[in-house]
Amino acid sequence: MAERPRRRTAPSAAQTRLKELEARLAQLEKQLKALRTETAGSVGAARVKLRRLERRAAEQIGRAQRALKQSLDSISQTLAISRESVGDQASRLTRAVRAGVRAGSLAYRRSRG
Repeated sequence: MAERPRRRTAPSAAQTRLKELEARLAQLEKQLKALRTETAGSVGAARVKLRRLERRAAEQIGRAQRALKQSLDSISQTLAISRESVGDQASRLTRAVRAGVRAGSLAYRRSRG
């Protein structure tokens, strides 16, 4: 039998934002590399102007890296909280089911005796 293709879940807004940030960071790093290459071969006022551009690009890369790190930290924190919440709910549910089973068996024994 042919296998069914698995459906992919739609990416969340956070995942989409992270992908965009990663793409932007890669683009900025590429531009900075090109600027550094161009700066190395220039002299005089052109060199000063290119150095200024290089510094601005480096600042943008720094901001993009910080934003990416903050996003990843936020997602990690959210996952930890979610995992903790699910664990708490599962333990409460388990205790409730056990209590229900005990109460049910006790009620059954009382009705039979």
